[in-house]
Amino acid sequence: MDKDTGLINRIIEHIENIYNAQKRFGDAYHIFTQDKDYFNSVCMSLLQIGELANHLTTEFKSAHTDIPWKSIIGLRNVVVHGYGQLDIETVWATVTEDIPELCQKLLASDGGHQ
Repeated sequence: MDKDTGLINRIIEHIENIYNAQKRFGDAYHIFTQDKDYFNSVCMSLLQIGELANHLTTEFKSAHTDIPWKSIIGLRNVVVHGYGQLDIETVWATVTEDIPELCQKLLASDGGHQ
């Protein structure tokens, strides 16, 4: 298994962690905004996804320009360093809109073999 494949598989594991949190806590926005454990769980997975994406090879990222790598890594930086504060609506939109799309694209990539 090459470096990128290992990293993609780990990113997919963190996506699965987000899905598991949604199953556990529910998929309603009002629950997400009120339950700090839910929010923190999701943010930790987003942090890990961004960290792992940062270590993918330039070649892999260049071959998959349909994935917004800079945004993924940028969100990781916001989670880690708390620039301003995390906007809960942005995090929710990431979880409900961007994460499923990212998962689909990674599974379809050459690196998304499990």
